[in-house]
Amino acid sequence: MTLGLTLLLLAAAAPAHSGQTPRQGEIRTGSLVIRFWPGHQAAAQALADAAALSPPLPGLPPDILEAGEIVVYLAPDPAVFDSLAPGAPDWSGGLAFPESARIVLPTFAPRAGLRPLLIVLRHELAHVALTRYLGSSVPRWFHEGYAQLASGSWNAADAWALRFAILQGRLESLESLSLDFARGRVSADHAYLLSFTAVEFLYRLGGADGFTRLLERWREMGDLDPALRRTYGLTLGQFERLWRRDVGRRYGWLLVLAQAAVFWTVLTILLLVLGYWKKRRTRQKLAALEAAVAAREVAARLEASAEPGPAGQGDGMIDEVGGNE
Repeated sequence: MTLGLTLLLLAAAAPAHSGQTPRQGEIRTGSLVIRFWPGHQAAAQALADAAALSPPLPGLPPDILEAGEIVVYLAPDPAVFDSLAPGAPDWSGGLAFPESARIVLPTFAPRAGLRPLLIVLRHELAHVALTRYLGSSVPRWFHEGYAQLASGSWNAADAWALRFAILQGRLESLESLSLDFARGRVSADHAYLLSFTAVEFLYRLGGADGFTRLLERWREMGDLDPALRRTYGLTLGQFERLWRRDVGRRYGWLLVLAQAAVFWTVLTILLLVLGYWKKRRTRQKLAALEAAVAAREVAARLEASAEPGPAGQGDGMIDEVGGNE
């Protein structure tokens, strides 16, 4: 459901680890150095070949990854992984240490296999490249969103996960996302999803050229907000409002449907109640009308029977009857 759930560690470069032993193998391609343990040479070679053919990272100089050596460790088991990346959360499928240009990727289950290893590697390389270009003060939401954009890891499952999160009312601000990664105020997978939508929206606002200019001006000015103003004519607050509106439009239709279903259910109940009430009133009016008509008919009969006939007609009739007797 989530992006290979990689954890970005932006603290100072970690000290040299003791996991390096003579048993390690090494493959070099450009500035990339892939170190592996016995039994993983084929995977390391395939990864090196695929990485060499990968397209440039969006918005960054094509040679940004060639600015210095990047070491990638393919950890064969949990013990090696923990020695290379102590304290890594259980959900991480890879880790980047951008300031020391070091990446740790697991090749064992259950950490490995959530995403193809090449996608996870590209995700982590994006962290390294972004730090090289913009420095270490890049907001966490932008780091994670950019890495997902660069790796192409977003898929239909992620979109559905976000739809259901929005259905539950979980659409946090960018500021809170910056805190969530560190403090766990929302689940990591949800924070990753929202981070991607924010960076992807920035990319769509200006296209590839506009996004490149944004990163160039960010590098020149040292901060995202003035770079946004100069490139897109937006403050960071204005961008966030537009982003939230865009997320609601693209991924909030499930919430709209749910709200529509509740609305139509309530409306149907109200119409049924109103129909029953009107039908009952109509019946009462018909009954009253029928009673009034019947009363008028009875009154008319009584009035007709009480009227006297023509003069002498009544006595003759009596005499006639009496004569018969």
